[in-house]
Amino acid sequence: MLAAMQTLMAIGAGMLSGLHSGQPVVVADNEPNDTKDTLVDVLAPSDPFILTGKLEKRYSPDCEPDTFMVLLDKLNNFIIADDNSSNKGNGWASGLFGISDANGFIDNGDGTRSLRVGVTGRADGFDGNFNGLNQNSSHLQFGDFTVFVTFFDAGGAQVGPVQEYADEFAIGAEAFYINFEVPAAASSADICIDNTVGEVLNCSDVDYYCLKGLVPLCEYCITTVGGIDCECRPTDTLIGWFDKNMMRIDFDDESGPVEGYAKLCVTADVDGRVRIAISGSGDEDFDGLLDGQYGKPGAQPLERAPQECPDYLKGHGVCGCYTLDIRVNGPHGQNQGPTEAQLEEAMHHGDVNMDGATDTADLGILLGNFGWIQAP
Repeated sequence: MLAAMQTLMAIGAGMLSGLHSGQPVVVADNEPNDTKDTLVDVLAPSDPFILTGKLEKRYSPDCEPDTFMVLLDKLNNFIIADDNSSNKGNGWASGLFGISDANGFIDNGDGTRSLRVGVTGRADGFDGNFNGLNQNSSHLQFGDFTVFVTFFDAGGAQVGPVQEYADEFAIGAEAFYINFEVPAAASSADICIDNTVGEVLNCSDVDYYCLKGLVPLCEYCITTVGGIDCECRPTDTLIGWFDKNMMRIDFDDESGPVEGYAKLCVTADVDGRVRIAISGSGDEDFDGLLDGQYGKPGAQPLERAPQECPDYLKGHGVCGCYTLDIRVNGPHGQNQGPTEAQLEEAMHHGDVNMDGATDTADLGILLGNFGWIQAP
């Protein structure tokens, strides 16, 4: 079995390196190319040709909890509280400044002082009970946060390093009690929370390419003709076209031959170049995240309730390989683009490289998509 697999991989590698009579195949594995500033060059080997790549998992921002912070005395009574005054985070994080012996430092009776900080979700802060609940319900805040405490002496100079405490609202019903030791030389303290520190590993990859060596001012059609996602379904790709300043010109989501596949016709510039990006469906600004924060391109951010963890922080959610057919749109020399019916027929029969036969060349492309072989 192993020998048979090795034979198939060797055959596939040969096909991917252009030893087959079908379209040349370019395996795009130049990660990271996730942003407009990191796009990679792809030299078109001929017209037409196949470009294969993969949308992978990336770290992206996690939920950003709306915090409420209090200072507590020895009996857990509120001394002072704040909702949204932090100079860190997204505007929904808490901050307290100029805390001193008069309004927050606790004398422990043994020559030491403490600063008792409580952090909870916003809804819990206004019901009088610091217990992680809003009345009889959870406060519904989720995600990581970090508390930063900076101590100062009487002259305003910082005393010691900034102290930090990091934690997470994991179930949406936590209230945290945190004790900081006040340095002997400290006269005051600033406390602030950063609620944007969380990251999550999810499907948020974007692949940016600059296709070079094309016929200047000629129209090309880029069609998703293959690719399987991590759940063995057609990879739901989105194709974007950009100008030389990387401003989006056009995009397509569902015009390809199979549901979830995209097709976009573009025009090469005077230098024979086309700049494109491949992302997952729902990411029309090609930043790796769903576009829930905007109504239309250029619109103002939509208002959302503070307790919501918006979908756009979770990534577009598409992981999987993709295969693109890139060819001149219409007659060009001896080349003629396939019809939609031909594309759909080829996809149903597994003819990934569109050469009229389902054979080891198509298998080689699929193996390359899954990273099992690499072109030499």
